[in-house]
Amino acid sequence: MATSTSLSSPGIGSGLDVNAIVSGLLAVEQRPVVLLQRAEAKLQAKLSGFGQIQSLTSALNDALSTLSKPETFKQTIASSSDASSVFVSSSTTATAASYSVSVSKLAAAQTLVSPTGQFTAATDVVGTGTLTIRLGDWNDVTPPAQHPTAFTPKAGSVDLNITIDTADQTLQGVRDKINAANAGVTASIVTDASGARLSIRSNSTGETNGFRINVAETGAAGLARLQYDPQTIVAPGAPTLSYAQAASNTEGTINGISVSSTSDSLADAIPGVNFRFNKLTTSPVTVSVNTNLEAIKTAVNKLVSTYNDFSNVVGQQTSYNAGTKQAGLFQGDATAVGLLSQVRSYISQSSTASSTFGSLSSMGIELQKDGTLKVNSTKFDAALTNLPEMSKAFSDVGTGGSNIGLAKRFGSYTAGLLAATGTFQTQTKSLQTSIAANTKDQQRVNDRLALTEQRLRAQYSALDVTMSKYNALNKYVTQQFSTNNNNNNS
Repeated sequence: MATSTSLSSPGIGSGLDVNAIVSGLLAVEQRPVVLLQRAEAKLQAKLSGFGQIQSLTSALNDALSTLSKPETFKQTIASSSDASSVFVSSSTTATAASYSVSVSKLAAAQTLVSPTGQFTAATDVVGTGTLTIRLGDWNDVTPPAQHPTAFTPKAGSVDLNITIDTADQTLQGVRDKINAANAGVTASIVTDASGARLSIRSNSTGETNGFRINVAETGAAGLARLQYDPQTIVAPGAPTLSYAQAASNTEGTINGISVSSTSDSLADAIPGVNFRFNKLTTSPVTVSVNTNLEAIKTAVNKLVSTYNDFSNVVGQQTSYNAGTKQAGLFQGDATAVGLLSQVRSYISQSSTASSTFGSLSSMGIELQKDGTLKVNSTKFDAALTNLPEMSKAFSDVGTGGSNIGLAKRFGSYTAGLLAATGTFQTQTKSLQTSIAANTKDQQRVNDRLALTEQRLRAQYSALDVTMSKYNALNKYVTQQFSTNNNNNNS
């Protein structure tokens, strides 16, 4: 008897398959969990599906946003017959035209150098004192034939003093002090077989970015060798920096009109047209600015493709496929069905924003029998010859109602769908709330099932023990009867 009460595996003593019995009973109890799991899978699928529709709507909104901007229809493209000499670009403010461009001079930065043989190495001692640098414009000369003689300080510039003491009186020390002073110039040292030479160069090109250097020596002499100011004589025949290159502007002509720039670029000399001058020209370069029709075609084709993607995908999700006998994920879903209906309705709407083009179809963007859009190239190319009216038809802000441009009106709708308080955010939050509630329901049912399993196992374990006892008693009684019978027979 004691043996039967210590059994650790249910059913061994009684012959009952307790695990199978409990599992069978729990299978019935688990039916609500299975239903909740199926409901969760459907909710998750819908959440993913709305995410896909939102992505398609976002792409459609981007295409509409481009076409709702008047600048889209004013895009230009510029070309040069010799881009290696004159490179050109243009913006929406440029006017289609052709220009003849010549370049006679390129912008340069003033450069000064120390005489050959003056210094043997970067560690040579130069001297101590103060360098005073000022940016400005020297009168025009052609070095190295002669030095300029007149200097006009640059508007807004000031004298910048650089102190050279014994700690940095070497050539390399002077170089480093100049570069740390942010004086608008850069110093460097060039060393070769003839020795070391100091070079000081303007940071910017252009005539007004030249510079002069005045020196006040203190202590060890020699710093005056770095002076450059032809207006101030240090000492007759005293060595100073040499004028290696003058600061100059880029100079040229556009349609015979002289133009000048402090750099290699010239912006808005012609509204919306930017030039970059790379080298001198030996003959005039032809620059052309034309309307960028390809960019407009690309924008319209983007609208067509994004709309078709939206219409096809959402159409499949909200309909029943007779071939596969499968319902779409959103069949019967009022939100998705209404969304598809609204988007499709905007394609066929008309507008009075343009007196020439009242609909997409009038511009060659035609609705097909299967609900998709297709561009009628002949009709569309004809519409491109009247860009001002096409721009109005797509992008005019109007005053409300039917006189708003087609893309402007349609884009306002799709932007509203994507807004923080729009359909997608509202629907997403609703689905997420339902999924969270479903998860809690599953947890409650699973908790109840755990208690049920615990109760059933306790009950059947007790039954198992009881039946084990009765089986042992039955066996004992049977054995006793058998023994008595054997004794009586003997």
